[in-house]
Amino acid sequence: MTTPELFWFEAGHWDIFVAIYLFLGGVSGGAYVVASIAETVAGRSEYDGYEHVTRWGLLTAFVTIAVGSITLLLHLSGPFLRAFTFPVSFTNWSSWMAIGTWVIVLFSLLVTMRLVWATFGAEATADPSGLPRHLVAKLGIDGLLDRLADATRPSGILDVGVRLVGVGLAVLVVVYTGLLLSDVGWNVPLWDPRLLPLLFLASGVSAGTAAVVMLAQLTSDIDSHLVHRFSLFDDAVIVVEIMILGILLYTLATGGVAATETYAALTGTYGLLLWGGVIGLGLVVPLLISGAQQAVDLVRDENVLMTKRICSTKFGLVIMGSMLLRFLVITAAVKQPVIVG
Repeated sequence: MTTPELFWFEAGHWDIFVAIYLFLGGVSGGAYVVASIAETVAGRSEYDGYEHVTRWGLLTAFVTIAVGSITLLLHLSGPFLRAFTFPVSFTNWSSWMAIGTWVIVLFSLLVTMRLVWATFGAEATADPSGLPRHLVAKLGIDGLLDRLADATRPSGILDVGVRLVGVGLAVLVVVYTGLLLSDVGWNVPLWDPRLLPLLFLASGVSAGTAAVVMLAQLTSDIDSHLVHRFSLFDDAVIVVEIMILGILLYTLATGGVAATETYAALTGTYGLLLWGGVIGLGLVVPLLISGAQQAVDLVRDENVLMTKRICSTKFGLVIMGSMLLRFLVITAAVKQPVIVG
């Protein structure tokens, strides 16, 4: 093997790496959204712990977008080092591949700075996540980052503007993963350009919320009422996701040849994955757990179902269902037959 070959990857098919990338992109955008919600609500609520949710949201968004980007680079064929020049070398601006790449770059930069502002500097409180400062301290650059955070941290209307821009980029990161597939939706009915981006958006926000709140609850004693509030927010998003998924299945069942073949594959070959994994364990069971928690909360002062174990089970199922959805969307797609006249 020659040295250049060490940086060359074989061309790959749309496999598990693509599903992982789509999943991590969705979690990253969703985590940033819930972090921004927690930061906005903090100080206006009677419950403590919003800063934990904010920090873990930013950290989760940072890690997942970084790992997801590496996963995408590993999937791409061609020289590995040249892949890093993709944003400036690709000029087809009508393609969501080019647009989405720049969205990811800008989102990654903003998430990094938001994480620095939240964790370092004079205005940062004790780090609830514990991880960023501890890692940086081992490198001996925590003082440098403290000065950087103080020198660059926005305030007032500028801070609000940066936060809103970040939410917009986060939504685009999640939606872009659906738009990337729907670029060829005319030939693949499952990749519906109207419904798939919305389905991915709902799934990403739901999985991001689940991941962030689960991490915050497991690593700190945040108020159970706070966990319950975010859990109810996640439930609302799950209901929207179920509605969008139902509409997508209906359009496939009543569509053309490729659409009905896709529906048959989803309910037949991949039936266990769809009904048992995505819908059953990933959507319905979390709603049932939340419903039981809500019922107990109405009749008892102490909610015995709001334990870390039960909540983690619910959030874990949501995250698993989101990953299975991406895998199903990739593997169960059926192409529309092309008729040559």
